Amino acid sequence: MVKKIFYINSEMEPFASVSNLANLSVEIPLGLQEKGNDVRCLMPKYGFISERKYILREVIRLKEILFDFDGSNYKCSAKSAFLPKSRLQVYFLENKEQFDDLNNLLFKSKNGRFLHDNDSRFAIYSLAAIKMLPNLFWFPNIIVCNGWTSALVPFILKKLAKSNKELSKIKTIYITNSLNKDVLFDHSNLPFNTETLNELKPYNLNQIGCANANATIIVDDEEKVYGNLMKTKIYKDSKSCSHVDITKSDGNSSLLLDEIEKVIKTI
Repeated sequence: MVKKIFYINSEMEPFASVSNLANLSVEIPLGLQEKGNDVRCLMPKYGFISERKYILREVIRLKEILFDFDGSNYKCSAKSAFLPKSRLQVYFLENKEQFDDLNNLLFKSKNGRFLHDNDSRFAIYSLAAIKMLPNLFWFPNIIVCNGWTSALVPFILKKLAKSNKELSKIKTIYITNSLNKDVLFDHSNLPFNTETLNELKPYNLNQIGCANANATIIVDDEEKVYGNLMKTKIYKDSKSCSHVDITKSDGNSSLLLDEIEKVIKTI
């Protein structure tokens, strides 16, 4: 059965790339699209991404996305483009305050240290990713959360789904290839008050994604993380957790694509 799939990234080749996830963020959505699914991608509009080079277009209904959360009002916008040499649609979420000044290391300063406000930045991104769906006039069957930058999406979705019939139908898959100790989420760092996110203890974002998604896929590549991740209690308590070692397929996406298709059929 054809599925509507929203693939949420923080990096995609050729727009922005700091890890192997940037390649997987292209290969996997393209593979799912080739299977006949309706696939759309989302990533932040970093200031260094050339709108002219990649032909980013304004979409009237996405020009000003207004939404509220826990009694506070927020605003963002999004532009649309196609992945070069394909028909894969990519939305670029705009929030100048959060994304315009980032360098091409994305999550780190030029001295290599992780930015102190990563958790705040991608909390806003995760919230906006869900809140923009009504403006698209399109609700996915599946949201694929690719890495720790979208780890809060499953948690926020569950909270918002309690009062929204369309959101309650969406299932989530969380993909991680990292046990990054620098991506600790702490709601006290947020620039806004939120009773919803106050429920979260200061866990690693990878753990939060796994604990709240309908299914988690741990990807081993050059960095072997599966064994360490499975030692943590929160992973053992996850609803469904599987493992793919892409080094067994020469680093390409075929094994991961097969696993995602299998998971989609079971959640």
